[in-house]
Amino acid sequence: MICPYCGQEMEKGTLHSRGGNYFLPDGKIASSITFPTKRYFKKSNAISLPPDPWELSPTWPVAYCCRSCKKLIIEYEQEES
Repeated sequence: MICPYCGQEMEKGTLHSRGGNYFLPDGKIASSITFPTKRYFKKSNAISLPPDPWELSPTWPVAYCCRSCKKLIIEYEQEES
């Protein structure tokens, strides 16, 4: 994959974490609880980043890393509303 920011070749890998990572739109308030619920995600329009924290056997998402401009690109699957 070519980096859309700088045009350099990106390195393919997988994104790993301990779960609970998510994207929160500007203007929304982060959850004060340690482990946000599905209800919180829906209410705040947040996007849970893979692996799904409620998944028993996590599937790590494919990620592309550009070491030149320090960007990561991952694919995620969002639940239907």
